[in-house]
Amino acid sequence: MLSASDNELLTRVGAGTPMGSLLRQYWIPFLFSWEIEAGGAPTRVRLMGEDLVAFRDTHGAAGLVAERCAHRGASLYFGRNEDGGLACIYHGWKYDGSGRCMEMPSEPDASDFKDKVRIVSYPCVERGGIVWTFMGKPEGAPPPLPALEWLDLPEDHIVASKRVQPSNWLQAIEGEIDQSHVSFVHSRLELAKETRQGTGRGFVDRIRKLDRHPRFEVVETESGMCIGAGRNAPDGMEYWRVTQHLMPFHIMTGPYGEDPMRNWRAWIPIDDTNVFVIGLSFHPLRPFTGEEREQLATRSGVWTVSPEMRAPKTSAPFGAWRVRPGLDNDFFQDRALQKTELYSGITEFWAQDSAPQLTMGPIFDRTQEHLGTSDRGIIAVRRKLARTVRALAERGELPPEPSVPDVYRVRSDAMLLRPDQHWFEATTERRKVVAGSNPDCP
Repeated sequence: MLSASDNELLTRVGAGTPMGSLLRQYWIPFLFSWEIEAGGAPTRVRLMGEDLVAFRDTHGAAGLVAERCAHRGASLYFGRNEDGGLACIYHGWKYDGSGRCMEMPSEPDASDFKDKVRIVSYPCVERGGIVWTFMGKPEGAPPPLPALEWLDLPEDHIVASKRVQPSNWLQAIEGEIDQSHVSFVHSRLELAKETRQGTGRGFVDRIRKLDRHPRFEVVETESGMCIGAGRNAPDGMEYWRVTQHLMPFHIMTGPYGEDPMRNWRAWIPIDDTNVFVIGLSFHPLRPFTGEEREQLATRSGVWTVSPEMRAPKTSAPFGAWRVRPGLDNDFFQDRALQKTELYSGITEFWAQDSAPQLTMGPIFDRTQEHLGTSDRGIIAVRRKLARTVRALAERGELPPEPSVPDVYRVRSDAMLLRPDQHWFEATTERRKVVAGSNPDCP
């Protein structure tokens, strides 16, 4: 369990909080490039408790600025996107992407007042079809982007999506780290006949059903925590699935099958009690086929929501990425299906995770929990976050990862190993990003 003070330390993300200050030292992925058009409408954004608007100016540059005009606080969401800036409709004060007041038509032409006015802004860069922002206040230029493998791939190698969840960010991260839950909440009561033999996802489902208490081991790395979950497999072998937690909010879980597609997700705090996941599937060697792209875009997954389960789009922050299932409708749980097919009785894959996480409350009181051996990964990540938060808050030590982007150039993995092989050593080369390679996984 955590003490009440440590729980507060790790979950509160607003401006001026220790965790909020830490998260602002890392580049934050928050928007798909296609969500804003040159000269088009701005979109509301809320990140770590700050209300902002994102827009693409008439020159094509992405900007992220405070939502409130510096004049009298009117929302710039209603602003006019024109001539390189965003103009407040109330009195015409216009701002560029750096927050500089460009025009102040309600003041005399001779006035230099506009030169003294700025609003909060955060730098943006675009890579991999995603807009990233840096909300820290570094001396000099922001650090480089993390060197995640998929950032260098063509966009036709990638399928991405987002989803909003009304819970604290730490609950979501801990759910991703936990590989023991897949034997329960994601399981089917009867395995399909084709999953009873061979390799691939069905083979792994069989292993998870036969061995529901994986052995967890954790190794701290330059990028975060490498978490191995081992299960007994047929023929005296062991199945090890390797999850990468990359500081502070990136997760990559082990892939499946021959020449597998891979995954990446980031859980970004909207505020203390809301989070969104931005994630993608990618293939290191080839573009997705039309059929694969259609399946990834329409099926329910960890970060993807089937179209019929999306809530109507609104202009609220991330209003295009909210979902219909929730606590008010019990995530459309089917009790009959729970008796006959699905352990959880919930059909949407992501909702099988979200439902128990939301029942824990907006911010779970971790003084009440009782952790076991299957929680070693969660414990290790909490300790890593707490150490890094305190180093910044108490001694002013910046986290090392942002200044060394290549530490993010790693892969997750999955392997069948003999009992005498250690998973971390056996996967060392496979966890490296090597051009032209994509190791098979059971």
